[in-house]
Amino acid sequence: MLSAERNEMLTACARDTPMGAMYRRHWIPVARSQDVPLAGGAPTRLRLLGEDLVLFRAGDGRPGLLSEWCPHRGASLYFGRNERADSPTGPGLRCVYHGWKFAVDGSCVDMPNEPEESTFRDRVRARAAYPCIERAGVIWAYLGEPELRPDPPRLPWTTLPEGHVYASVRLQLCNSIQAFEGAVDASHVGILHSDIGLWDAGDEFKRVRGGIAVDKAPRFYVEQTDFGLTIGARRRMRGGQAYWRFTQVVLPWYVVLSKEPDAPGSGHAWVPVDEHRTYTWTFSFRDDRPLDAQEVARWRAGGGLHAPLVPGTLTPTMNRGNDYLINRDLQASASMTGISNVGMQDAAVQENMGPHMPGTVARLGSRMDRGSERLGSADAGVVATRRVLLAAAAALAKDATIRPPGALVEDQLQARPYPSMLVAEETGWHEVRGRAEAESAGVTAPRRGSEGGRPAGGAHHRDRLDAPRRWMDTAGLRPRRGGVHSGLDRPRRVDRRRAGTRAARGADRRRGSPAPGTVRDLRADLDVVARLYRSGG
Repeated sequence: MLSAERNEMLTACARDTPMGAMYRRHWIPVARSQDVPLAGGAPTRLRLLGEDLVLFRAGDGRPGLLSEWCPHRGASLYFGRNERADSPTGPGLRCVYHGWKFAVDGSCVDMPNEPEESTFRDRVRARAAYPCIERAGVIWAYLGEPELRPDPPRLPWTTLPEGHVYASVRLQLCNSIQAFEGAVDASHVGILHSDIGLWDAGDEFKRVRGGIAVDKAPRFYVEQTDFGLTIGARRRMRGGQAYWRFTQVVLPWYVVLSKEPDAPGSGHAWVPVDEHRTYTWTFSFRDDRPLDAQEVARWRAGGGLHAPLVPGTLTPTMNRGNDYLINRDLQASASMTGISNVGMQDAAVQENMGPHMPGTVARLGSRMDRGSERLGSADAGVVATRRVLLAAAAALAKDATIRPPGALVEDQLQARPYPSMLVAEETGWHEVRGRAEAESAGVTAPRRGSEGGRPAGGAHHRDRLDAPRRWMDTAGLRPRRGGVHSGLDRPRRVDRRRAGTRAARGADRRRGSPAPGTVRDLRADLDVVARLYRSGG
């Protein structure tokens, strides 16, 4: 559970909040390039991190992102005239009220209602103008301080050639953290999505169906990394085997999912529209070959982890207004939910969570109060994700010059999709984690003992963890050698601590503080954030 104050800090995204400040230090996916196709075409309204903006492709082909409100009298630039590159004042968006015209960098290039000799326009800029780039068929924007802008993103799907990535985005009516937490909660897969074979027989889920059918209560391992977390979920299988899947949690809002044999890779992002709504991004990609027409057609129709949309909108065809087209007869006979899409099964749960935080506008979306939660051992990933998010925001609040986790290219390059693995049941976390790291890097890892020692392969993870980033130092986090916080190795301790019992807390105090690098109690850092938040600093 979280106090009301911490929940507010975790879920707020405005510029003057700790999380909002951290979000703005990253490149943000804002739209698919194909949805803003025409140079000189009509602008699009875009609400992002609580700001009202307009996105347009200028007459010279460059994408631009400006405040929606003209700095003159506040007219909406959504109705603006997007002028061609060969116009007398060059490309730009002209307000139709008094004709003020703005280039993609926010400079005012024309002011026809002022005398020709006036230099007033040289002292006027758009209320906000954010730089944009294009990668992997997506327009990305940076909303932070220009002098702190990071290098362009190098996530697994942004480094691939054209034709290797398919991206989709939909509107989700809940706070982004609710959706993000769903991705790190692997225990729901075997229950909420247990009927996945009814809807989609794609390669992405080939072995998932078998794994979740045998063991619906996975054991979790959570390891802190420079980019966020690596989470391992271990399920027992028949014949003395164990099925492992991994989730790379790349702050501030990405996950990179485990990859099945011969299947495309998958990733997600949950970008706040505001405190009530989220842009849910899904990326499907192949690094071995271009996507074929059949794959793209399937995803475009809403297959796999994608969802079908109402044409011309970001609204899913299955949505809160029509109860996600739930089929109660099918639910009673063959399906856990009766909802015929994996992503919309998630949305149905996440968009209808409660109770709501005070001040929530329920018609816009859900923003749940976490004060009455009862978390168990299966929620290890959720708890760890909350803690590293709050710790990273705390670190940035203390020192605005540090690079937050997930912003550095070298950290992003670590977050490769790990293969899912079938191994002998007794194989331990270190060996499985090392083999997955090595296979994702395209090398063969020698097998080692089931526990202890440095993992086979993936040495850069251990080396980098031994020399932690400044954000970890500032937040008071220390990465652990070996990096395991395991519900399997220490089931009684972990289960009791996560259950939050008084006896378990007392036992932990008697044992001493957690081992270095487990995600420890961050109350001191969160108190710093709370003071800054209250003061508006």
